[in-house]
Amino acid sequence: MTLAQDEYRAFEDVVGPENISVDPAMLSIYSLQRPATAPGTTKMERWFPKPEAVLLPGSTKEIQAIVKLCNRRNIKCKVSTTTYGNINMPGSSGVIFLELKRMNRLLEIDAKNMIAVVEPYVSFAQVQAEVMKLGLGCHIIGAGSQVSMLASHTSVVGNNTQCISQGHSGRNMLGVEWVLPTGEIVRLGAFGSGCGWFSGDGPGSSLRGVIRGAIGANGALGIFTKCAVHLHPWPGPAKMEVKGVSPYYEAVIPPNFEYHICEFSTWEQYAEAQYKIGSAGIAYACHKTGGPGSHGTCVTGSNNEYYEKKSQGELDLPRAFFSIVLAAYSQEEFAYQEKVLKTILEETGGKICPTGEVPDWKKRDFLTMVKACFIPRLAFRPTGAFEVDGITAMETIDHCAYGLKLDEVHRDKWAAKGSLFDDGTINNWSAPYERGHLALVECGQQFSTTDEASIAGTEEMIQEGLEISLKAPMAINWSFFGAGLFGPYCGNFQNWMIKTKKTLDPNLIFDSTYYYPLKEEK
Repeated sequence: MTLAQDEYRAFEDVVGPENISVDPAMLSIYSLQRPATAPGTTKMERWFPKPEAVLLPGSTKEIQAIVKLCNRRNIKCKVSTTTYGNINMPGSSGVIFLELKRMNRLLEIDAKNMIAVVEPYVSFAQVQAEVMKLGLGCHIIGAGSQVSMLASHTSVVGNNTQCISQGHSGRNMLGVEWVLPTGEIVRLGAFGSGCGWFSGDGPGSSLRGVIRGAIGANGALGIFTKCAVHLHPWPGPAKMEVKGVSPYYEAVIPPNFEYHICEFSTWEQYAEAQYKIGSAGIAYACHKTGGPGSHGTCVTGSNNEYYEKKSQGELDLPRAFFSIVLAAYSQEEFAYQEKVLKTILEETGGKICPTGEVPDWKKRDFLTMVKACFIPRLAFRPTGAFEVDGITAMETIDHCAYGLKLDEVHRDKWAAKGSLFDDGTINNWSAPYERGHLALVECGQQFSTTDEASIAGTEEMIQEGLEISLKAPMAINWSFFGAGLFGPYCGNFQNWMIKTKKTLDPNLIFDSTYYYPLKEEK
């Protein structure tokens, strides 16, 4: 499909001639990704379907007009903001792409009620810099502080170093302005009743689960143009003291803060310690990152430096470990937190890992834990790409530790075949949410983007990982694998996804490739 001239003119009338393009070079930008799995398969692709046009709407009114045009003309639509990952790419042909970078205003900060209201292109870093001045912090997902705050909270998955004290993205959403796939505008929560943004829900049933569930609809259920986000207490300084030049940024650790890596002999000890830490409420941040291959690269400046330090044993990490940040408002509270952590480690057979006590590591990773959350360009620098290997879950800490244990064997098998970047450690991530009542495990392995054998091996590894997850079972949370494969094992939840999609989007205008692909879609 190519946009007809009258269709192009109609969209141009909405956004202006400077905010629409069908230039082939421009369209290619929105189809190129790091090698990633194609929709519904384990096949690696680098080029995804090109959109028919790219539009840059600047307001809710313009978005509404575009969506109504799409319905009248039967033109499919895909929307994104900071475009991280292949889930932001069009999944089929005949799609126009809406890039929301013109909608970039931080609309409101309500310090008393701990709320920020943002448009789609506002990044976590923008909000964080402002709210820290007010003694507050914000939930930053693992994709990094450079990505869209609105997208994380309304539409996409994302674990977080600070989720033990700040919760999951969906929990922090306090109301939205939502352009439905039909072009109607809905305002949810207290905002919908003209009462401000203090609550994301109102009388009766909540639509929060319909909007995003565990990981969001990835743009398949319309466009969110405003979002209120819950902020959290920040006991640190109004402005972090950051030193160094990229990529060697490091933070001066403020008073009443501390960073450690806690290591364990078994995954069972690892899980027990996280339960106890969550119950005690002592952690500001707690996160299991990958081994040196992703964790160590965040504290080194190049692959050469990483290799040299790894060869000399300076980046050694065990397999079962997590990083923790303590943060307190007083010396007395801080002393209590340290005493409790020491007791928990004694009770669970854990200890402080020496690698995390090296000054360069401590100051650099502390900065990542409290300010950046994750730095993908550093973490995946050895190969330039990673892919989730099929073992992924959002469940209890015990269940996620079980997933980590399964993945340890799974990863070693494929590393031995030469399919993966192999530094001797497993490269997976896990974090407890909400004081340990929930956790996430995401097993992302790095592979070579230029070696066909590595790519092919990674495809096979993902397929095997999905089979392991089905047999285990692991409650997988990636919808573009999960709905089709895991729905029959989980109450056929995919049937509700289909009903939701058809109800909200009767003309199937919004690309649902990364939600639940419908056979009726062109």
